[in-house]
Amino acid sequence: MAEQTHKQALPLGYRLQNFRVIGVLGVGGFGVTYLAEHATLGYKVAIKEYLPKAFALRDGATVYPKSDADRDDFEWGLTRFFDEARTLVRFEHRNLVRVRDYFEANHSAYIVMDYEDGEPLDRLLEDHGALSEAQLRCILLPIVEGLREVHATGFLHRDIKPSNIFVRRADESPVLLDFGAARQALGRKSQSMTAVTSAGYSPPEQYESEGEQGPWSDIYALAALCYRAITGTAPVEAPLRLNCLAQRQPDPLPRLSDTAREDYSITFLEAVVRGLEVVVAERPVNLEEWVARFRNASALGIRMFFPIDQKPGVDVSLTNPGPAPLGELPPGAQDLYCKAAEQGDADAQFDLGVIYDIGEDVSRDVAQAVIWYRKAAEQGHPAAQNNLGYMYQHGKGVPEDDVQAVNWYRKAAEQDEAIALLNLGFMYRNGKGVPRDDAQAVSWYRKAAEQGEAKAQFKLGYMYQYGECVPRDDAQAVSWYRKAARQGEAGAQNNLGFMYENGTGVPRDEVQAVNWYRKAAEQGDANAQNNLACSGAGSTELDFGPADTHPCHS
Repeated sequence: MAEQTHKQALPLGYRLQNFRVIGVLGVGGFGVTYLAEHATLGYKVAIKEYLPKAFALRDGATVYPKSDADRDDFEWGLTRFFDEARTLVRFEHRNLVRVRDYFEANHSAYIVMDYEDGEPLDRLLEDHGALSEAQLRCILLPIVEGLREVHATGFLHRDIKPSNIFVRRADESPVLLDFGAARQALGRKSQSMTAVTSAGYSPPEQYESEGEQGPWSDIYALAALCYRAITGTAPVEAPLRLNCLAQRQPDPLPRLSDTAREDYSITFLEAVVRGLEVVVAERPVNLEEWVARFRNASALGIRMFFPIDQKPGVDVSLTNPGPAPLGELPPGAQDLYCKAAEQGDADAQFDLGVIYDIGEDVSRDVAQAVIWYRKAAEQGHPAAQNNLGYMYQHGKGVPEDDVQAVNWYRKAAEQDEAIALLNLGFMYRNGKGVPRDDAQAVSWYRKAAEQGEAKAQFKLGYMYQYGECVPRDDAQAVSWYRKAARQGEAGAQNNLGFMYENGTGVPRDEVQAVNWYRKAAEQGDANAQNNLACSGAGSTELDFGPADTHPCHS
């Protein structure tokens, strides 16, 4: 509901080009957002006005700098406002607010956007509390896809929080609103305007005048939003967390594993934790790296729409926004999958393979799983091809056949399926289904590692550390261990701790060593727990990491 009045807002009925102001949607430190209606066509829009209250005021309809001393900041901010508008008008993604036009008037500037009918996510969270993982994915993943387009242009949002995500009433799809790039730029330049931060959601670098911001900054805010949706409370503010870390005190942020609902998968929670790292170097550097682990956890393409106004009969459709976690199937969902699979839908065939493979709401039947994996694999479905290779490698539902396993792994690998690339590396390294070939093994491991597969990154780190199949190179070992460790790979975290403790490939740093040991120990890694308990002697046992195992579902 639009507010009707505000002392700094234009009066109701005021004409802005072809639009008539009919309400005020919001007022902030940077300006006013109006609800307006096209004077002749009657459709509604949202119009954002540039009106930074720190150094501007309105006299009648016209906006002025408060003083001559404020003029430079005012004009500079106005330019940034237009720069942002010129950038946003290029985006046409369904999950980003659509900018239609921008113009000058009243010695100010205005951005015309689509008006979305729905509810802000913060209000929905207040009404409904924490979300299930399926519900959160339906909000998060479309926003991520839209944000990827933004990041591809070198632009950032800089103000992601629940109040800036709207859930449309018509189809319950999310849309990201209110970019804060211009506000952030002006806050950095002006001495009279504070930097744009939102308590609990802004990363530590956004509080600093010289903090290096990038896609990782928006990732922190997205992870913080996830934390709020999972736990019901916003995270502890980043500066407090960073200060505790600097003083070698425990992180005051309650651990997700202690507060999350039971229906959340470990991989999803680990991805959120990685995104909430206060040290930039330990956070994923881009959205692709961040979502890689939890997008590929498993593969039921069920879309569970977020309920607005408690509508009966929540819609369930067979859309596939990306692999989602296996959870309780809604009534009738299995029949829908069967119908779609029998009609040749490869995604549905793969999903049925997963359902039978792990016994999700059906009796486990690996022979049925193989049948459905094969149907999808023969249509070129890369995840199904990988899983069929796994079934042949381990004799699940079919006779064990390493040659067939390699054949299906290769088909998936040719489509850059990361887990298949890893599995091919294993097959060549161990001479299973193909002659042993160390050079080929390294090549496949490297391709998987470059796709972000943590186990492959860990394996390459180990190879470089001990000179297996490659020349020994401690710096390369550290580099690959670090990539895997940032994704939560416990063996890599422990080994990275070992490298820091002994000054191997990196300067000796006991604080960093303890930090990495602790991360692995918190995941239950026994060797890391032992190393953490020791006095720091270089002779502590090194964890060589988990054996080469290849889960069917990456």
